[in-house]
Amino acid sequence: MNTEEILRRTSRSFYLTLRLLPHAMRGDASLGYLLARAMDTIADTPGRSLAQRADILHAAAASLGAPAIPAYDAAAWSDVPRDLAERYLLAGLPSLWHRMAERPSPARARLSGVLRCILEGQIFDLERFGPGASPLAEAELERYTFLVAGSVGEFWTDLAAAELPRFSADPQDVMRARGRRYGQALQLVNILRDRRMDEAMGRVYVSGDDTARWALQAREWLGEAGPYCQSLCSGRLRYATLLPALLGWRTLSIDASYAPGELTPMKVSRPEVRRWMRRALPVWWSRAAVARLVREAAA
Repeated sequence: MNTEEILRRTSRSFYLTLRLLPHAMRGDASLGYLLARAMDTIADTPGRSLAQRADILHAAAASLGAPAIPAYDAAAWSDVPRDLAERYLLAGLPSLWHRMAERPSPARARLSGVLRCILEGQIFDLERFGPGASPLAEAELERYTFLVAGSVGEFWTDLAAAELPRFSADPQDVMRARGRRYGQALQLVNILRDRRMDEAMGRVYVSGDDTARWALQAREWLGEAGPYCQSLCSGRLRYATLLPALLGWRTLSIDASYAPGELTPMKVSRPEVRRWMRRALPVWWSRAAVARLVREAAA
């Protein structure tokens, strides 16, 4: 299984966004995703103790910038996951890690920086929810959403600014702040969507009484997607960047009508994803189309 196939099979809907990115961004965005996904797979690997999984994540964090993770045994870890793509991903992790170390200094620093945040968030997630753990406090939830997703919004912004001659009509620091909130919004949407299933496994990110408040917060943070995408100079990048927000609003709407006793989360259907992909095409040529689509999706 080649890297492209692993990417397609592990990233699901995000694969659409990666494929749509300008070529100059696609390599490092895909590499960053695969490395983060590999760490997430290790964190969730069945048949390994919490200590074993945490040890590898800590070892990875200590090895950022180095060509290898000394404690990582690819053969031992890749033999565990049931999903074939995840097995290939863990088998290929040493090669991916080495590829990050060989990137030019600015690119390596961006990748190491975002992975440092993501690993901190994954370690927190792994170690925070022991037996009888309390729900996350507000500050913990905000910090966690930044580490695992808000940092990705900043990385995305820095990567685009470095690789595209004309990136944005607005200053990079303004775009980074918007990108951070946009990333946090997408993670919060996922948390709200999966909350019943997570709670059944002893992980309460959002308590039941706070669900409505955090749904409003997710909508507020998603609101940053509009000005962020409108400021982008590349129509291709505008289109790729806006799609997750459109699907995020649809996910929140679906979740609001979800049966309370149902554990399995409802997701935006493939036909609806394709419909939004078609409806979003005008943003490729028109910044003004962004605001119209945002109003429709957020309604």
